[in-house]
Amino acid sequence: MRIDHLTDREKECLRLVLHPMRAKQIARETGLSVHTVNDHLRSARRKLGTNDSVTAAQILRDHEGHPPKDLGPIQSGWREPAVMLQAGGTEVARAWSAILPAPWKDRPWNDLSLRWRIIWPILLLGLLALGTGILVGGIAALSQLALLLAR
Repeated sequence: MRIDHLTDREKECLRLVLHPMRAKQIARETGLSVHTVNDHLRSARRKLGTNDSVTAAQILRDHEGHPPKDLGPIQSGWREPAVMLQAGGTEVARAWSAILPAPWKDRPWNDLSLRWRIIWPILLLGLLALGTGILVGGIAALSQLALLLAR
């Protein structure tokens, strides 16, 4: 079978794909560079005849016949569903981190939906226009005040 042609590093990277981990997290876990991890995953996909790493990892898992070993608590970066947490009697919505365009502790990369990728630039441009209008209005008011005081 083609699985016999996989190197130990390729197998290790495929096992970590099922945790689920992305290439950057696999690189941190294994001490490799992201490019090396991507090369290992690409090579494993080619050897197993698949187009995606998850399918290749499932083929490896099925061939090995046992569940992947437990690595303990790993920060996978996959977003948990929006839940309400009790924090000192005050409810805090974690749903905000799902729509903000900046990385957060529970979401280290930008995985915004297409809708939010369109809305955020429009919102930011609107806020920029509002801020510019306030600034120009303030400067105009100050110049009028300076003209009145100069008389």
